[in-house]
Amino acid sequence: MFGALAPTLLIAQPPADPEVQPPVPRPVIRAERTDSAIRIDGRLDEPAWSRAMVTGRFRTVSPAINAPSAYRTEVRVLFNAQAILIGATLSDSAGARGVRVQDMRRDFDTGQNDNFQVVLDPLHDTRSAVSFQVTPYGALRDVQAFDGGDQTNTDWDGVWRARTARSDSGWSVEIEIPWSSLRYVRDGRPWGVNFARFARRTVEVSCAVPWPRQFSPYRMTFAADLAGLEPPPVSANVRVRPFALGDVSRDRERLRSLGRVGGEILWTPTANSLLELTANTDFAQAEVDRQVVNLRRFSVFFPERRQFFLENTDVINPTGIDGEYTVQPFFSRRIGLADDGSPLPILGGGRYSWRSGRASGGGLLIRQGASTTAPASTYGVLRGSRFLSGATRVGAFAAVRDDASMDTRPGQRNIVTAIDGLTRVGETIQMNGMLSTSTSGDTTGVAATWFAGRDTPGLYTGILGAYVTEAYAPRTGFVSRSNVWLTSPAIVGTVQPSWRPKSVVWFKPALVSYLYQTPGTGTLQEGYVQGFVDVFHTNGAIWYPYVERHFQRPSQPVTLVRGVEIAAGRHDYTRYGLFFATDRSARWSVVTNASAGSFFDGQLHQLNSTLRLAPSPHLSLITSYEVNRLRAIGEGDRAVTTHLLAPELRVFATPRLQVSSFYQYNTDAQIGSLNARVSWEFAPLSFVYLVYNDRQAIGRGITPTARQLVLKMVWMGQL
Repeated sequence: MFGALAPTLLIAQPPADPEVQPPVPRPVIRAERTDSAIRIDGRLDEPAWSRAMVTGRFRTVSPAINAPSAYRTEVRVLFNAQAILIGATLSDSAGARGVRVQDMRRDFDTGQNDNFQVVLDPLHDTRSAVSFQVTPYGALRDVQAFDGGDQTNTDWDGVWRARTARSDSGWSVEIEIPWSSLRYVRDGRPWGVNFARFARRTVEVSCAVPWPRQFSPYRMTFAADLAGLEPPPVSANVRVRPFALGDVSRDRERLRSLGRVGGEILWTPTANSLLELTANTDFAQAEVDRQVVNLRRFSVFFPERRQFFLENTDVINPTGIDGEYTVQPFFSRRIGLADDGSPLPILGGGRYSWRSGRASGGGLLIRQGASTTAPASTYGVLRGSRFLSGATRVGAFAAVRDDASMDTRPGQRNIVTAIDGLTRVGETIQMNGMLSTSTSGDTTGVAATWFAGRDTPGLYTGILGAYVTEAYAPRTGFVSRSNVWLTSPAIVGTVQPSWRPKSVVWFKPALVSYLYQTPGTGTLQEGYVQGFVDVFHTNGAIWYPYVERHFQRPSQPVTLVRGVEIAAGRHDYTRYGLFFATDRSARWSVVTNASAGSFFDGQLHQLNSTLRLAPSPHLSLITSYEVNRLRAIGEGDRAVTTHLLAPELRVFATPRLQVSSFYQYNTDAQIGSLNARVSWEFAPLSFVYLVYNDRQAIGRGITPTARQLVLKMVWMGQL
């Protein structure tokens, strides 16, 4: 909700409200030192809070632009030798009854829950930020943001804590952020800061310093100066994150049991650098991937979920593109996972990252062990990035992967390089690009990506592109498909006409297209054009009808689900659909995407729906169901139906103690899998996990049965 909305096309007038400009001079928010003890309980009742400067008079970002907030919010900032302390009171005339919270999971959806956000720019470079976010029930979310919010790392978990209290007048929160959780430059200059609040009942976004609603709160050119802080010269010396694990598993052949220990050492030699060493790395507690039924000709891109690889991702990742089509010279899921997704042992390694207000750099070295199906590998990555001016950045990247041989043949080495850059003209015009090579033996492939766009509150126009040769195969990264030339123009707008119903916030007519051609010849491989108009309501509900025109030109037969083979040739078709989502902050909600029409040489009726029941924030039941009904498709005019059913139950005693169970029934892959776990965070980022995994074949599937029970303890401590 706080981020820029998805690209779409509009031909209409922009909103009448004036565009928000960066504040000149920037407002000043003063932090006060305190030597008295502050109990983090959500109640600002210590005398130190009453002596701190009050930041209030929040202005809106959305639905209205830069208007007084309908809710009173007051924020105070303290600090001591160990941490920064933020206290906020968030008034609401409806009191605790006005609070909207889905559940208590970490990394909650900001657009569906009341929440308060602290956004900091400790490097005072206006380009990077860290954000700490809390719901009225104490659920936490933390984000690293780069390039003004164009890149975000929402899976990063920092060491911090927060507590909340609800009352008849609203709710309050106290947040403690240790200096050791922040990377900063200690030069006496003020940090950038902003505070934001989302009132889900009226979908109002308000903040201390308004930003244009097409951006996110991480655009730190729209921020205040946080003066008075006295950060220590070194944020921490050495922290440790050891784990101990017991694992019992069974397959068709035998019962296995083992115990393991390992973990990480984290050393901050300076306040803006971090060295992490890992040994016998384990990710048994990581959430399982969501299964998909892939009806496209591209490989599926699954996000990284493992904690060791999630901090400061921009330092070693060049700026590729993600989404509909993905090109990434480095993708950490290549490490510790085989091509089929099965885990591989990580014996050890290290990562270093450093950043200042002008530059950043880092490296990664990992040794991966062998399995019965994959050889041992060594990964090495280096990257540096520098800002040439306030709005222009360039970077250079190099990576190598050495694979041993499974037999007497020589191993394989893959070397990947990249240069990337970004520049802005003002706040609304942006251009970025990347050029990369991949070399294995005597074969070198090339990939390039680019983007140019202009984004205002009323109108977005942009074009995304990529050029990938057939030989580009980065074994340290990911590419959805090689031998592609992509062109993707889009135009987006926001209309708030005076005649709209009171229940409607805005309309978003849109036109988006993706065209994939063969480099050199320009032959069309595939593409589509989509047009729609989404309607956003004051209760958060959204719906839009859409129409798509597809162009498919496979030069070879294409295999889809369940062995359906599409003949080479020309396949053009039109599809129609409707997306709608009810108020997802309510006790029950439905999100549905239904479409019908032609599909290659046959027909496809598709339904993807999610039902959510949450009688209280302590309990949620979510059931997702996808059915794909293909008729008269492929060779022999086959009829195929696939089902993907995924019920999920979560029970929360507190935001730090939860029980979850997630089952996936996939008739396409012919797999049924269960992931159940108990998670207890007994101290910040210190956990006890009990995890049960069960995978079985369904129908005529041949996937081996496997069951696993894991008990794991992870402890975060400081030496």
